[in-house]
Parts: sequence; C-alpha cells; structure tokens
Amino acid sequence: MRYITLGLLLCAACSGGGSTGPAAVASVQLNAPTNTIAVGQTTTITAIALDASGTATTGGTVTWQTSSAAIATVTAGLVTGVTAGSAAITATIGTKSSQTNITVTPPISTSCSGVTPLSLSVGAVHTLTGAERSTLCISGGAAGSEYVLVPFKADTVSAPVSVLMTGSGTLATSGAPTAAAAASLLPAPANARLLSSVTHGAFGAAFEHRMRVIERNQLTPLVTAGQRSTLLRSMQRASANRSAIFNLPSTPALGTFFKLNANGNDACTNRQNHTARIAAVSNAAIIAVDSLAPAGGFTDAEYASFAATFDTLIFPLDTAAYGAPADLDNNGRVLIFFTQAVNQLTPPGSGGYIGGFFFARDLFPDSTQNSLLEACPASNQGEMFYVPVVDASSLYNGFFVDKTALRIELIGTLAHEFQHLINASRRLYVTQTPNWDEDVWLNEGMSHIAEEILYFHEAGFAPKLNLGLSTVAGNQAALDAINNYQVQNLARLEEYLKAPGLNSPYAENDSLPTRGSTYQLLRYSMDESAQPNNVYLHALINTQNTGIVNYNTVFAGTFPNIFTAVQQQVLANFFGGAGIAVDPKYAFPSWNYRDVIGNGLNKKVNPLAMQSLAGSATFGLTGGGVGYGRFRVATGGTGSIVISAAGGAVPANVVMLLIRTQ
Repeated sequence: MRYITLGLLLCAACSGGGSTGPAAVASVQLNAPTNTIAVGQTTTITAIALDASGTATTGGTVTWQTSSAAIATVTAGLVTGVTAGSAAITATIGTKSSQTNITVTPPISTSCSGVTPLSLSVGAVHTLTGAERSTLCISGGAAGSEYVLVPFKADTVSAPVSVLMTGSGTLATSGAPTAAAAASLLPAPANARLLSSVTHGAFGAAFEHRMRVIERNQLTPLVTAGQRSTLLRSMQRASANRSAIFNLPSTPALGTFFKLNANGNDACTNRQNHTARIAAVSNAAIIAVDSLAPAGGFTDAEYASFAATFDTLIFPLDTAAYGAPADLDNNGRVLIFFTQAVNQLTPPGSGGYIGGFFFARDLFPDSTQNSLLEACPASNQGEMFYVPVVDASSLYNGFFVDKTALRIELIGTLAHEFQHLINASRRLYVTQTPNWDEDVWLNEGMSHIAEEILYFHEAGFAPKLNLGLSTVAGNQAALDAINNYQVQNLARLEEYLKAPGLNSPYAENDSLPTRGSTYQLLRYSMDESAQPNNVYLHALINTQNTGIVNYNTVFAGTFPNIFTAVQQQVLANFFGGAGIAVDPKYAFPSWNYRDVIGNGLNKKVNPLAMQSLAGSATFGLTGGGVGYGRFRVATGGTGSIVISAAGGAVPANVVMLLIRTQ
C-alpha cells in the first residue's frame, strides 16, 4: 500500500496563539549505546525528558553524576573509562532522575610496536584479519592517507551489537572523501530543478503493517494443502461466464449497481457492504464507484480514461515484470473500487494518508462450498483494489481535493498494489503453495520496484544508465516523471542512509528505511545479474520459497547469499559518486544516488551517515546493519584503531572492512 506524508516548512515569524509551554517532566529516559567500555574508551549517553504520557518534552537542564569518578567520569553525557570496575551514571532533569550502570574493562593495547602498519592502495577494500580486528595499525605513508572503517553485521539477528572503535594517532577528516565527491555536492544553480522533498510517514506504515498482520493471522490458517487448481477450476465452472464478485457478468453493463465489502480493517468478519455502480469497463479493468461518494468527483468519461490508462500502462508493465494474476473471478479484469471508505481511514489532521490498498482476503472464497481453501465470509471473491474518491469539499480530511493530483497518485499506487495482487494470487492459484504470504520486506521491495519500472517507462529511461540529477531533472517532463513515480523510493532510501546501522534490507518489519534499502538491494541485485529484470522478478513470485531463502535461490548465480549482496550494497553506498577508482561491483549501475538524493532532495550533503574515528565512536548494528568510520593518518605517522564489543572481541558475524579513500 502507498501512503505519503507532506513535508512541513518551519515559519520563522508566524502570528497565532500563545504557547502553552513545555509539559512537566514525569520521567527521564536514558539511551546508552553500550554499557561496557575499556579504560580510556568513551561512550555518549543521552537523556530524554518524558511527560506523563511518555512523550518527549523540552524538560530542562540535564545534570550528570557518576557514583565513582575513579572508575568512570561523565561530562555532558560523555562517559570515559578510568579504571576497571563498575560505576552508576545518573542523569537528573528537574526532580526526576534515571540511572544506568557502566562496566569498565581493563585497557586494550593500542601499541603498534613490532607490527608492520597496514598500507593500502586508494580504492582497495581489505577485510581485517584476526589480529587487526582488535587493534588495527595503519601507515600514513609519504603523503598522509585517509580511510573508512566499515563494520557490517552479516546475520539476521535483530538484537543490536555495539561495536566501539577508538583511534589513537588518527585525525579527523573534513569534507567529502574525494574532490569528485565534493564537487558532486556543490549547491545547485539558482535555476536548477529540484525533486519534491516528500517522504512517507509512520501513519501509513502502521496501517500497512496492521493489514499484513491481519492477513497473516487470519488468512494463513485458511490455506490448506492440496491441489488448489481444483479450487480454481471449480470456481470457474460454477460461475461459467459470470464473475465471482457478487455474480456480476464478465463484462458488466455500465450503471449496474451491486454490493462490495469496503471494510479495510477486518479480513473475514464485520462485512461492511457499500453499494457500488459500474462506471467504466475496459479490456483489463472494471471501475466501480461508491454510490455515496461526495459530489465533485470524476465523471464517467474520466473513469473511462483512467481505465484505459490501466489497460495501456499499469497492466502491461506489471504483468511483463511479474506475470499475470490468476483471474480467480474468471472475468479477465481487475476491479478498481473508488470508495470514500478509503478516505475515511485517514482522520482529519493526520500527517499522512492512505492512498489505496489491496486486501488479500478478496482472493479467498466466501463460503465452504469447497474444502481446499477455507471460507473468508467477508471476501469479495475477485482481484480488486480499493482507492479513494475525490474529496473536493474536504468532507473527510484535507487530502484528495484535486482531481488531477489524485489521478497521478493513483497511477503509482496501482502499479505498487498490482504487484501485491499478482504475488498473492499466483502463489495461491498458480504455484499453489501454502507459503502464499511473501515476507513483508521482500513483498514491499518488489512493489517499490514496480514504481521504479513505471518511472523508467514514463521518463524514457532504463536500468544501468547511472542516472544523475542533471538527467532526471533536466526538463519539466523528466522532473514530473521522477516526482510522480520515483521520488518516494528515493526519500525512503534516504531514511535508510541516515541510519544504516539499525536498519537492514531484510529486516522483518515494514519501516520506511527497510523499504528504501530493500528497493535498493533489488535494483542492485538485478543490475549485477546477467538476465533481464523480469527473469528475476518472475522467479521471486513463481516459487514456494519466501524471504531470504527465496532471494538466495533466485540470485544464486550472482551472489553466494544475501549477506554477500548486502555487504557489496553497503560499500557501493560509500563508493557511489565518490570518484574513487574501485571494483565495478561496488557501484550502482542505474543511479548516482549520492547526486540525486544529496542534491535533488535539496540537502546539499551526502546522505550517508558517518562518524569520525579521530577519537571514539560507537556503532550499533542490527542484522544487516553497517557503520562507516572515517579517519586520517598524518604523513609519516602511524595510527591505531582499537576495536571491541561489550569490552571484548568483536563477534565473528561482524565483518570488518577497511577502505582507503585518499
């Protein structure tokens, strides 16, 4: 499902009512990246004031205390290990306090005595050896050198590992890693066209996640083992030339009224029937409109035009990429239901909205006349989507007031949702697998690829063109195409790049950073593979596998496993657009993301989060998470990086990679 949050502009001098002031502090929340450091190492603890409802408030000044300055000192949240032992660190805001214990372990040797310092060529990627994983010694060489140290957690364990790195004899870097990278992030000319700065929000993500949970919990028990082709044939025989959607003819007459369940919150219970009218019929679509839709909406001629667009644009693009839907209702078409029930899912004043959805319950029978799929009584029994109506008078909220804007939004929405429909229907009725419900991360990633496929078509581009800002926004038509169909993929990817340690392309959640990184992983994986894109997209759907097993099987000819693929992806996020001569596998053939996101979304900075290893830095890593620590070693000097996790050795599942950048 697609949804959007509108960016807000901050007003420096606005008139209005007076401020009510900050809420009273009810508690203090402490966030410690790690609770174990070695002597001489540091970690930074943050303190957040919470009100009675648990919401962060501005609170007041934070006062820090340590139970033993001989073991650990604390200044403005920065804790430094002094002597081995344990100390309680307390933060107080007003009258409320919170405490956390810090364990200080014996010092880790930072000596490079007797060790030949490592020296790499520019662009080289070096995997740290066992000895280097505790203390890394690096030569500055005859002209000084710059590096980035990259810890990557190559597993699926979501519990974060905190990797602490402390530099000695290292210097801070400044600016981009190369002159080429710096030049790519110069402020754009005053007349440059910039991409719309919009991102998806938590509102829509929560709705999406809730629906997927409902489907998995309520529909999966209805999927029984057996020959589901028997079910499909029996439904088709029973309906003859009539649709399973409330006995509509295969080609229903315009103006026909019938009932559709429009409940977007419950799968198989609480049917909420709405009277719908057939407004348009095309080769691939049936357009139904809620009889209670407000005035000022699309005309029947506009609905017919929309159906024609579905026929000529969305249907052929998605079916070429993913395959045809199963057509369980035997009418050769997809029903698109315009209903205010979708508008009503977004309360007034929300920061985002629901732009439409597919509900897998409609692929199930509504009675137990067959025993191969058990009944979902609220099913509409057919391939269909739910989309909002024009709300010209803002009866429901402030969204969808403009016909033209809604029509453009719906084209992208249906490209996204059609993948979900094809995926579920083919798994249920073609491959006939009990594993009908693809893992959320991979399912959403494929739908975001569907949006990109639509963008490529409308912009006249194709994969592997290394698209930069000057190309994708070089004229108004190109700018419109990326703003209409691809900018949300880029915005989600930016959310991932800002926090790559605690996010992952294969995380078992529906977060925006996960969606952005999964989209990028699939685009990168197809670009690195030999066959056309649709070979891999078809294979991801026409299988009994799901999730990581599905990915590993489909891309086995390109990568040994998903961990190798993501390791290359995260290095490409550093190298891409940086102007460093590097192995081509560490580049994105289709996009210069550094340029398009860094300049196009009007940030003028590299969106990839990095830390300095001139001192200490802590990297929290979930499964698939990565960190980037930059440092410089002076001419003729030797720098050392001491690396630990929880005061001991870094776990073997954390791969440590060193890259020389200058």
